[in-house]
Amino acid sequence: MDETPTGELCFGRVTVRPERRHVLRDGQRVALGARALDVLLALIEHRDRVVTKDELLQLAWPGLVVEENNLQVQISALRKALGVDAIATVPARGYQFTLGQTDARP
Repeated sequence: MDETPTGELCFGRVTVRPERRHVLRDGQRVALGARALDVLLALIEHRDRVVTKDELLQLAWPGLVVEENNLQVQISALRKALGVDAIATVPARGYQFTLGQTDARP
């Protein structure tokens, strides 16, 4: 991940602080569950491509068997928190983080 010296990743109105496991939108902290944050971090890490559902399940729930609808619930929570255009669904393939990275805020 390309991070600023402060460790922040900025995507317009959204700022992600991976080391602190914080997400901010318009400067306000967004309440996200641990799994939703894991899904978000995986999507950001691989934002240059579509991430398959199986990959996301492995990354967010390592070593566990979970139903695909758990992933859909987390994606829905992320869209509500970050905006519907933050994550694209690519039918029959997976998901892709679609916000463009911007410079860090001062």
